[in-house]
Amino acid sequence: MLRSLFTTSVIALAAATAASAETVLDVTAWKGNEAEPAGMAEVIALFEAANPDIKVELTYISRSDTDVIIPPRLQGGNPPDVMMVDMPLTKVWGDAGLLVDWGTDAEWYGRVPEGLQSAITIDGAAYVMPLEVIGMGLFANSDLLAQAGITEAPKTIEALKAACGALSAAGINPMLMTSGYPSALFTIANGLEAATTPVEDLGNGNARFVDDAGFSAALDTFRELAAADCFDPQQMAGVDPWSTALSEFQAGNFAMLPQGAWNIGSFSQNPDLNFTFGPIPSASGAGVAADLFGFGWGISTGSEHQEAAKTFVAFWSQPENLQILLDAESAYSPFEDGGSGTPALAADYDAARAAGGIRNYPFSVGQWPGALDGEMQNAMTGFLLNLDQDNSDILVRWDETVEDNI
Repeated sequence: MLRSLFTTSVIALAAATAASAETVLDVTAWKGNEAEPAGMAEVIALFEAANPDIKVELTYISRSDTDVIIPPRLQGGNPPDVMMVDMPLTKVWGDAGLLVDWGTDAEWYGRVPEGLQSAITIDGAAYVMPLEVIGMGLFANSDLLAQAGITEAPKTIEALKAACGALSAAGINPMLMTSGYPSALFTIANGLEAATTPVEDLGNGNARFVDDAGFSAALDTFRELAAADCFDPQQMAGVDPWSTALSEFQAGNFAMLPQGAWNIGSFSQNPDLNFTFGPIPSASGAGVAADLFGFGWGISTGSEHQEAAKTFVAFWSQPENLQILLDAESAYSPFEDGGSGTPALAADYDAARAAGGIRNYPFSVGQWPGALDGEMQNAMTGFLLNLDQDNSDILVRWDETVEDNI
């Protein structure tokens, strides 16, 4: 009896020791909830199975709430171990010494393409391991295009004008070029392709939008599209880009919409909607693949489990694990040896990327100040209301916003 009690006690002590030795990682993200699962649960389950001594506790915090909730924790000695971050957060927290620098000799860093590598590197430091790049381009309703005799989505400005004319003549609404984001996206993409100065210099004050012929030409193009019956500017100024525009396209009421690939999943829920996702039409033959660096993982310098945190983050960099997220997000891997989660309907966007049409969205990689994003969207809404505005007046306001935020 005594021997049995002793044996039981030893087993209980061993179990208690094993339990206390388990590392629990506190991870926060604005993905992983019911609305945007992003494959988080699946990858975390795989990680825990491969690392039974590490448990992951994932807390969903929206992107907007991250700005409010996380900084007090970072500064108050109660930081998460791993946090989802984008480049604006990485810049602020990295400069403040709140994020671990992986170093540019990290294994995953060497697999990031040079263009994105330079964008995520801050003064020689690598604070964020990227998780996805997602496309922003043109959604096109294939059935509506076909009704107007159009066999493929337009990729050039001239083809877009011709398509708009044919659609309008057939009594079909050509394009949702709405206020805010869609009109700004279209203009920025065309401006980036034709820009005569380095993109980063436009955001740091070393160059000015008003002096850049490419961005002035992009505004001229916008006017030309309105004249070609692509859209009614007065009507579009009153359309909400994040609700009405999406529901109108999903319902099959408009032929084209500039938006992000993150909408592929929701649009696909309408079995009667036959659509494609391609590049933003531009002056070139390929169109612009406006790539958005979405988010990545950062590790707190205050974490007591930095090695376990690095193991967790590195796990996501492996192609077979990251592919789960990419498939859920219809996104591209940020690594040269990674894959794509885009479906066949995005083949035109894939082709534009392969043809050299990629332009990294400057706000997502910290090249332009965040305040300029809002100013550009507001400016394009105002432009819809009055296309007679002088280009230089709009571009000067963009320059002033940059000057006020550097």
